Amino acid sequence: MAEREYYRRVVDLAMEAGQIMMSAGAETHRVEDTIMRILSTTEFSQRDAFVLRTGITITLSDPRYKTISITRRVYSGPPHLSKISDVNTVSREFCAGNINIEQAEKKMREASGTALYTPRTVFFCHMLATSGFACVFGGGLLETLVAVFVGFLLGFYNVYIAKHIKKSFLADLLGAAIVVVSSVVASVLLTEAGIHVECQYIIAGSLMPLVPGTAFTLAVRDILAGDYVSGTARVMEALIVAASVALGVAFGFVVADFFGFDLAVEFTLEGIHALDAHAWFAILATFVGILGFCSVFSCPYKFIIICCSEAALCWAVYLLCISLGLSSVWASFFGAVFVDLSSQILARRLKAPVIIFLIIGVLPLVPGYGIYKVAYDMFTGGNVAASLTNALLLAGAVALAVIVMDTVIDLFVRIYRRFKNRTLFEKR
Repeated sequence: MAEREYYRRVVDLAMEAGQIMMSAGAETHRVEDTIMRILSTTEFSQRDAFVLRTGITITLSDPRYKTISITRRVYSGPPHLSKISDVNTVSREFCAGNINIEQAEKKMREASGTALYTPRTVFFCHMLATSGFACVFGGGLLETLVAVFVGFLLGFYNVYIAKHIKKSFLADLLGAAIVVVSSVVASVLLTEAGIHVECQYIIAGSLMPLVPGTAFTLAVRDILAGDYVSGTARVMEALIVAASVALGVAFGFVVADFFGFDLAVEFTLEGIHALDAHAWFAILATFVGILGFCSVFSCPYKFIIICCSEAALCWAVYLLCISLGLSSVWASFFGAVFVDLSSQILARRLKAPVIIFLIIGVLPLVPGYGIYKVAYDMFTGGNVAASLTNALLLAGAVALAVIVMDTVIDLFVRIYRRFKNRTLFEKR
């Protein structure tokens, strides 16, 4: 009886790990791998874990024991990279025998309740994110300062108001509308005061906390790992968020126009695609902007500098590719290749999940300005099809880079392990 109770506790521990990771935004295949590693510490001959976006089923069966099987519902939450890292550490220690079941259960409970950053910190970090990316996308000092104000409003909304809106589609739509209206109003007032600012850079940079780059990247990794159901669900989630943001931008323009705030804010890539003194400043601004995103995604403290540096180098690779005459699509592809390769290396060296470095590192390539351009063309009657195609191509380039690099690295690791095992066999 005591032995069966122990196995039941192991299953509960594995389920708790899976629920925390899935709700925190981990890839489906990583959740399954963590659960299976924990279950491998039992003596059962048959161990199964079936993970979907909305539920997890775990089964242990063996002729010597009575089958243990549980199923639980999983509710998705905001990305929380620190929880994923903590659960990964607990599972490693438990599987290695460094901690017993009681210690593992205690640490798992601590991981589930982790609140790494206070709401006030997340609130103010929105200002870092919006101002940093306003500069990254071509804005100057004035645009950066206005983006601080817009980030203040967006941060207050996201932290203190959006959580009370039960429908995420409506919450994202209103957030995008707040960005547009506040940006346009601030720009018009400054222009009337004799201070000219480029509103489009403010809007594009301030939309970044709302753009579904995380969901889309995770969807690609799930599909690559063969988790087509979860991958498709994440793709649909990303498309719905993107649609709500685009509609929110269009709605914001309608509201601003209704109250008489008329401003030409057509977006161009000229400020982005110039490898000059501003570009080097933009690389530094990428570091600052990603620093704000680290709190939004609850990145572990010990990885913040590494993640920010990786993202800044990613944008440097993008600008270098542009200066060599490549298109923005190919520049995004090679930037994502760099991020995926560096993320794989960092994850192995630092014993941490790849997703921590991948999600944050690839953020500069998320087409926030592409979504803005789609919405702007919807409002002005422009070429929506061309803008939408361009946005999808940019997102697809990032996704393709992740697929290619993951495949190449997996092939390299398998060849290396086979060569290493053959060498050891020959020495014997």
